Amino acid sequence: MKKEIIFGVLLIVLVVVSIFFVINYSNNEHGDEEHLHSVEIEGKDMRSLTVREIANLWEIDSEIFLSEIITKFELKGNYTIDTILEDIREEYAFSPALIKDMAEEIKQQNI
Repeated sequence: MKKEIIFGVLLIVLVVVSIFFVINYSNNEHGDEEHLHSVEIEGKDMRSLTVREIANLWEIDSEIFLSEIITKFELKGNYTIDTILEDIREEYAFSPALIKDMAEEIKQQNI
């Protein structure tokens, strides 16, 4: 009887530990995919940069980058490569992470 109880407890511990590892692995895998960028910069720091400055960080063409931003968010304002990202966000409150993804995509297309 004592062996069955010990075996049951060990089985429960094994199941709990396995679930923990599966959840942790899943979270890490999805989180890493969302944050793989060739440039590491916080979104809050990007908000004060111009489109040109962000494009320069990624080493991409700033006019193409601006065009992609305008197209993606269907912006109506009159923006230039010298427009600060936060000013663009006043028209459409997008996440700076989306801008990072767009810059990364443009960079990858140019390689």
